[in-house]
Amino acid sequence: MNTDFSKSEELESLIEDRIATLPNTLGFIVVHKGEIVSENYYNSSESNSINVWSVTKSFISTLIGQAVDMGMLHDPDSSASYFFPDVSESYLDTITMHDVLTMSSGYVDQFIPSNPFTFFFDPSQWWALNSTETLLSMDHSEPGSFFYNNSACHLNSHALYYGTGLTPSDFADIYLFPHLGINNPNWESGYLDINDGSAMLSLTLREMVKLGQLYLQNGYSGDNQILSSDWISRATTSQVTTGETEEYGSLSHYGYLWWLPNEEGSFYAAQGLGGQIIAVFPEYDLVVGAQSNAYGDDIFLHSRLLNYRIGDEITPLFEDFVSNDQSILPPNEFSLNQNYPNPFNPSTTFSYELPEASIVKINVYDLMGRIVKSLVNSSMAAGYHLSKWDATNDIGEVVSAGMYIYTIQAGEYRSTKKMVLLK
Repeated sequence: MNTDFSKSEELESLIEDRIATLPNTLGFIVVHKGEIVSENYYNSSESNSINVWSVTKSFISTLIGQAVDMGMLHDPDSSASYFFPDVSESYLDTITMHDVLTMSSGYVDQFIPSNPFTFFFDPSQWWALNSTETLLSMDHSEPGSFFYNNSACHLNSHALYYGTGLTPSDFADIYLFPHLGINNPNWESGYLDINDGSAMLSLTLREMVKLGQLYLQNGYSGDNQILSSDWISRATTSQVTTGETEEYGSLSHYGYLWWLPNEEGSFYAAQGLGGQIIAVFPEYDLVVGAQSNAYGDDIFLHSRLLNYRIGDEITPLFEDFVSNDQSILPPNEFSLNQNYPNPFNPSTTFSYELPEASIVKINVYDLMGRIVKSLVNSSMAAGYHLSKWDATNDIGEVVSAGMYIYTIQAGEYRSTKKMVLLK
């Protein structure tokens, strides 16, 4: 923990007065400029792993984004029928996965329990036990309006499963969790072992907020960009209004399974039942996390108070530390990063950085030095860029498995890296 933070005393006093006094609070953490500046646990919780409830949704959004980045899934603006090709359901031609990711699919939740914990006692009320066909045949109206719906949200997990051949947990164990330092978390699953896309992921507070830090770092984990800046922008931009008024503690806009307080998106947040929160404030290079007793008294009031006190009382302490947003400012030097995933099948993505506008050429070669694919040959603006290779050559033929070399030329800068295609 960074004990040199200049406002530590003031921050701890404020947390003690405004956060610790809420009876359901279990843990509270503040990460500024990538360093923990405050971490406290209450009510004998220590740093235990707990169900983060609907914070799970923001993890699912991230997994969907990674699969889209790698070409394993169609773009969310595509018809939902592309994501479930084996299901004959006419309504799929009416909606897109964008609608499912924004809780505006028009589906009516037919498996909503009478209270959030019913399925512990009556598993038939748990949406995750239902087949893909059952979920897709739920009653519906028309897409376009926000309606909070756990059953429909769980369809994101099914889309990921059918598109990648992996359950969300298996996919995350390869492409996300290792990069966040999360090791084999408990994540309840149902039909076909598909993990619940709406809830039931258990994490420690530190593990939970690492997702917010990944988004704040423009999708980078170390030197590897494991989530594109394009997806982060789409996921954390207002896509639909929630119907809530913009009053204290409310979140009136929604992205791709992330909440926003306003259309401007001054911050974005993952929200779980009763006060499980990841709040990200890009302007301040700040991530705030909270875990709460979801079985406590007045859990909805507690959650709203937490949101208000984080946004309106904790965050102003950091106004004097406004950071330079590296996602906007150009990088300081040329760089070509290792492709991800590597090894890969069927596609891979790599990032490169330009401190100034340049004519960029990126080519893929085989080990004999023969050009396989020209990926980029154009003038590019300064900034952070992504390029994808789908394992085809310049005439669209799929190439054979093996090692390939990719190179970049940007002005006087040259760099070469290797990658491995599996079949």
